[in-house]
Amino acid sequence: MKKVWTFWEFDHPLGSTVRVISTPLGLEIFAEDVFKIIAPELNNEKIVPINIHSQERYVVIGEQLIIVKTLNSGGVYKLRGIGEEQVINNFRQWTRSKILPIFQKDFL
Repeated sequence: MKKVWTFWEFDHPLGSTVRVISTPLGLEIFAEDVFKIIAPELNNEKIVPINIHSQERYVVIGEQLIIVKTLNSGGVYKLRGIGEEQVINNFRQWTRSKILPIFQKDFL
């Protein structure tokens, strides 16, 4: 049986919702949410970025068990060729300053 992860939602300043999962290895962000902010013109279902490691996690959304792809901060950093560098840097800074401190105690 696969582990079902709990996720948390945060409002990004650009108007999107960003969902994160706290794992033993660190925070993972739903890849779909990252792409909506970093490269909104791309279709997440058809994207398979080269050299970017994503995880597949089971979560419950709308009473349905689904598989989502997640990225850790290293995966977000490697998107530099896909989106604008400043947008990626702003996203990473927002994650470090607004989301990571909430979960910091879990990683110490």
